[in-house]
Amino acid sequence: MWPICEFFIMRKTLSSILVALFLSLSAYSQENDFQAWYIISINKKFDKKTNLSFKTGLRLRENATLYSKRFFDLKYKREFSKHVSLASGYRYNTTWNQKFIINNLHRFYFDINYKNKIIKRLNYSIRSRCQFQGKDYKYKLLIRQKFSIKYNIKKTKLAPELATEYFLNAHVGVKKLRSTFTLSYPISKKIDVNLSYRIQQEFYVNNPETLFIFESRMIYNL
Repeated sequence: MWPICEFFIMRKTLSSILVALFLSLSAYSQENDFQAWYIISINKKFDKKTNLSFKTGLRLRENATLYSKRFFDLKYKREFSKHVSLASGYRYNTTWNQKFIINNLHRFYFDINYKNKIIKRLNYSIRSRCQFQGKDYKYKLLIRQKFSIKYNIKKTKLAPELATEYFLNAHVGVKKLRSTFTLSYPISKKIDVNLSYRIQQEFYVNNPETLFIFESRMIYNL
């Protein structure tokens, strides 16, 4: 029974990624923008199953010339089996809108993660996130579902990853779709570098945006 479940999970993951990529390439949007996202992450593993991470990030919009968002994020993660882990975290966001008005938001989130191998070097993972964001006792619920496939190229340290994530609002449905291609490379025993290209689309808004995003992430493991 378990191999059958594995097959259906894997097939659903592949189908979701392919559908999301097709929509990202074919959908029409009224506004486009190129953005640059920069992230520094510090991870501390207390034992084989417990991990604490802190990351800070800066996002630039309008062809990467104006501030869009700055954030600080703290996450606690615990593995309960070889395949399943749970996580919870808090993020403090500072955003700048089109009129350069600053808005500070709090975010609380809870994750369920599942990962497994398809073949020897090919892995897939599923992350389900429940997220509350807002301020002054006014918080909005958002459900985020992420599917990803990662491959470790033989005789190299490169690990390309293909992922898709949808953001689900209880009132309007899928609010946002995010598709990402990432290359990971460890430059030392403690430092990893990730470079990503991402397409993000909005739905059910008056002027939906399609964002074309370059992201660089440095991860330091204590």
